[in-house]
Amino acid sequence: MIMTEQRNFDCTCIGDLHSWLLHEGSGTVGKTLNAFDTTINIRTAKDELLVITLGKLRSPMNLNVNPGNANVNLGFKQIVGEDAKARILNENVGKRPRAALLVGDAVIMLSEHDKFRNQFSCLEPRAIQTFARNSDRIFSALESQAHANRFGCLLEPDVTTRGLLDAFLVQLIKDKTVLDYHEFKARISKELLELCGKGPGFTPAGDDFIAGYLTMFNWLRGSLKLGQAIIPGSEFSLQTTWTSFKLIEYSARNLLDEQVQEMINSVARNQIDDYVRSIELISKRGHTSGVDFVTGMTFAMYTITDRLHRTRVLENISRVLNST
Repeated sequence: MIMTEQRNFDCTCIGDLHSWLLHEGSGTVGKTLNAFDTTINIRTAKDELLVITLGKLRSPMNLNVNPGNANVNLGFKQIVGEDAKARILNENVGKRPRAALLVGDAVIMLSEHDKFRNQFSCLEPRAIQTFARNSDRIFSALESQAHANRFGCLLEPDVTTRGLLDAFLVQLIKDKTVLDYHEFKARISKELLELCGKGPGFTPAGDDFIAGYLTMFNWLRGSLKLGQAIIPGSEFSLQTTWTSFKLIEYSARNLLDEQVQEMINSVARNQIDDYVRSIELISKRGHTSGVDFVTGMTFAMYTITDRLHRTRVLENISRVLNST
């Protein structure tokens, strides 16, 4: 029997990145990197990040679970040790095959439940110009979140992040006028690399900014048919942890959780109010992770508007930052 009393969990949603687990034969499929109260991070045999979570936020990388018969007060970190193997175990119950994912003492019953994959709206004509005209309101929302006890983020820097955003912005203003897209992309990638691994947190502030920047940059690039995406390579992986690098990579590939997907779609649908609400919602993540992520998204959007439509939003933001 594959179930363990008081440690049994039920799968409620599985991200498209890991739907292969539903059809995998018995055997080892990965290894635990970290176990926290409500999440387990696993490095799979496919070299992907699998996040098992008691939370309801759906994402291509998540496996959402309910406690089932488990004592949720124990927390995952009480029943899953670091380096614990993740194994699939299959058995037949009557005529019906049944599979479970075993991680330490956690037993997760898998089934063909809801699978999450991203769905993006089409970009409305002139939407990003509208966002450029409303840049004061949007940047004010970012500053408000940065000043709300988020010391250490790039907009409210501590000793580990001081000067990083200013240096990036100065270079970005110069680079946006580069006519050749391949040269422009190479310069952006090089400047983002300077932020990689910098700042406090389980995922450093610089990494969160990079993830947000590439989320928006690559989605707009695809929507506007500007050229190839910026996909971070090994040079980024050498600057930070494997987990943080994978989160950057997934953002660059637009493998996004449903809240970030909604933020992208608010731009596509030309909905300023929804974008501001997304800033407020996502900024609650971690200490600085959320606010740095949405700051990166916003800077990327204005990189594109300034480059394509000769708006001067980045210069205006630079003046505001230097006056405070």
